[in-house]
Amino acid sequence: MSEGERVTSLRSHPSAGPAIRRAKALGGLAGFGITALIGFEHGTPFALTIERALEVGVACHLVFWAAALLVWKRLLVAQAAGLARTRAPGRGGAKAAKAE
Repeated sequence: MSEGERVTSLRSHPSAGPAIRRAKALGGLAGFGITALIGFEHGTPFALTIERALEVGVACHLVFWAAALLVWKRLLVAQAAGLARTRAPGRGGAKAAKAE
């Protein structure tokens, strides 16, 4: 790795960090909302409905977080591989550098 290049975490990445946080929030809210709506439609008592909605909301939050991490890790690895391919001498990188 050269002096100008550095490895960044998903949290500090300009696109991945906000997207992962948004996925976690939307997943938790969706799980909570859908579960609460179903519970109220079926006449379940309020306390039990909210308890179940909170449990499902937390579970959905974790599932969406894991899925977002998986997707963004794959995207960033693919992006880094593509960047390395274009910069590698002898594999088209030198031709691209001469063209510029």
